[in-house]
Amino acid sequence: MIKNLLSILMFLFISIFIYFIFSTYYSDQNKKKININRVESHEQIVKNIINLPRLANDTNDVIEFNSGYGKNENEIKRNFWELFKKND
Repeated sequence: MIKNLLSILMFLFISIFIYFIFSTYYSDQNKKKININRVESHEQIVKNIINLPRLANDTNDVIEFNSGYGKNENEIKRNFWELFKKND
């Protein structure tokens, strides 16, 4: 008997809790607060974007293309198969 009564009370409390959450979330007052907050946030973002400093482009002639990649004719040729030929 007590177990059933506790189960019913728990169900009622949970149901009432969920009802109050949804009624508060979907209320017109909450929707107005959300819209006001969004508008204020958007205005603050636009204000911050307008006040951003513009930086001058100082990247002219910074990158030089190197087509030779440092070719060195004194490099030792390394070939795996030539190592076997020398040992024969």
